[in-house]
Amino acid sequence: MKTFHKALLVALVAIFSFGYASADFRFGIKAGMNFSKLDMKIKDMEGAQNFLKDGSNRTGWMAGVMAEFTVPIVNIGADASLLYARQNVDDNSAYENKDFLDIPINLKWKIGLPVVGNIISPIIYTGPDFLFALNKHTLDNFKSKTCEVGWNVGIGVELVKHLQIEGGYCFGLNNVAKMTGINTEDLKVKKNYWTLTAAYLF
Repeated sequence: MKTFHKALLVALVAIFSFGYASADFRFGIKAGMNFSKLDMKIKDMEGAQNFLKDGSNRTGWMAGVMAEFTVPIVNIGADASLLYARQNVDDNSAYENKDFLDIPINLKWKIGLPVVGNIISPIIYTGPDFLFALNKHTLDNFKSKTCEVGWNVGIGVELVKHLQIEGGYCFGLNNVAKMTGINTEDLKVKKNYWTLTAAYLF
């Protein structure tokens, strides 16, 4: 049994080493639009949740650079982007962060298709998204967080091995703001958003 385990371990190391050595690394440019919505709620004294303010979906944009590597044959890889992002929320909300350094990191699978694989390949991706505020605003009793964390899920297509068009949704994972005088556990301020992007990889 020990011999089998050792052989399995050696085989796995060899497979991943080959995949890393033969991985296809590419760089490119990326841009797109986002549609952000801010959800705010607080627990009242009786434990019921009252919505303070729900922002409607507002349109923003992002642009920057992207790097990708893909392991051939299995077509599984990852990408990371460095983007300047403008995310707009409801104008009546106390939350005012709008400009961000956006760093999404995704695990992705390109589904190989027979015959037309060199022309079009479907994509499935998921991974964390980190937003760092560039213009943090603070009111007397309401403070926006500097770092926001979300989780991306999405689909897309790669055309002619260079152009990637993707659409996804990011679920906000952390509170993006805090209010003085309110128990942090009682206040929930989450930001969720849709994204529609295009990237050209060289």
